Amino acid sequence: MPVATTYFIKAQILGVTLDQLLTLYGREIRLGGADEAYIEDNMVRFSGAAFRVGRHRGKFADFTDGRLIIEETPTEYLVSLEASWPKTIPLFSVFFTNLRNKLEQEIWGLR
Repeated sequence: MPVATTYFIKAQILGVTLDQLLTLYGREIRLGGADEAYIEDNMVRFSGAAFRVGRHRGKFADFTDGRLIIEETPTEYLVSLEASWPKTIPLFSVFFTNLRNKLEQEIWGLR
């Protein structure tokens, strides 16, 4: 069951590929505190450091493991996050939507 979902409308991000989106999300997951993140097929697999103490923690550090999956349709890229964590993360879906908006702005800036 997904922790959070979002989507990109292809017409708003013309020319962006699935691989580019995976790379952007992989970067953000690592910047967000995941210990490991790697791209495999249409997903970014990652693991956090949920039990580490004394390090700067980002939103993705709290997940013990997870995967971000991007499914391509003719008109959209559907993004879902499946992950497990030792505690509930309040308002993660708001963060996830804000991250999508940030990435969309970055994509527009690359043109």
